[in-house]
Amino acid sequence: MSIEPNVTDRHHSSNLAHLSGDLSLPMLSESKLNISADTDATSAYLMRLNYIEPLPADEQQLLAERYVNEDDGEAGRMLILTNLRLVVKLAREYSRRWSNLLDLIQEGNVGLAEALKRYDPYRGVKFTSYAQYWIRAMILNYLMNHVHPVKIGSSRAGRKLFYNLKKARRALIKDGHEKPSPALIAEYLDVDESEVVRVAAQLDAPPVRLDAEAPGFEATTIGERMESGTATPEELASDRDLATRLRGAIDAFGRQISTERKRAIWFERMIAEDPKTLVTLGGEWDVSKERIRQVEVQIREEFRNFLFESLGEQVELEFLEAI
Repeated sequence: MSIEPNVTDRHHSSNLAHLSGDLSLPMLSESKLNISADTDATSAYLMRLNYIEPLPADEQQLLAERYVNEDDGEAGRMLILTNLRLVVKLAREYSRRWSNLLDLIQEGNVGLAEALKRYDPYRGVKFTSYAQYWIRAMILNYLMNHVHPVKIGSSRAGRKLFYNLKKARRALIKDGHEKPSPALIAEYLDVDESEVVRVAAQLDAPPVRLDAEAPGFEATTIGERMESGTATPEELASDRDLATRLRGAIDAFGRQISTERKRAIWFERMIAEDPKTLVTLGGEWDVSKERIRQVEVQIREEFRNFLFESLGEQVELEFLEAI
């Protein structure tokens, strides 16, 4: 998001309450900002924000109404620019969890833009109060997906705990529970105790570098020792072998079907990539769709028996319930 508005006098923002004319902000030159080639990106960004002063709540309210009622992009832009400092303030609260402050600011700016799109100026809530929710939400979502190598927010309970675990602990301690147990936290947040244990183990653990040497394994990193979420070569080979044998069983079963109608139901409906409907097959064979369904059930049972005879009864295949 650019923060370089048009050049006007320094006192122009004091007239915003009238909401008339240009809504641009003053811009300091590079020389006055003392930005050099050695200045890092975060410092340069923060220095540029120094000349943009936050607006009073009443002026923000008028700008929000103008943005909503008149679809005024300049009014919306002004709301964004004058609240960029708010994003920085909130991002600093989470900087201990993430070393790059600019990453958090960027996510917070996305939340600020989302707040502008969703804000209703007639609900009696200040824009800054509403924007804080979206700014925090975007920053927390970023942290949840990037801080931990194991995904915490893979479930609804996991996301709830990521956002509220520390807050729940503080509330329970305030209520007299010196060391809130996982069971107590689970009851307080209405989640499973196992989820509390899982998420707490990750949030409470100290940061671990994936490129650090794994304890007890010389010249091997922690990342290299982490279990992969993909199948092992042995599992892939086993799956390929089973798929080959299964394909052979399907072809052999089809060849031994004796009646034309059964063969049509098997090849054109049960194993086809684009299966025909019961109604279509019923029309082609001059029977009701219910009769086609009955024959289909019969074929499925026959194939189950054929498959078990071919591959053994230990084989359990989900597709048997789908065909």
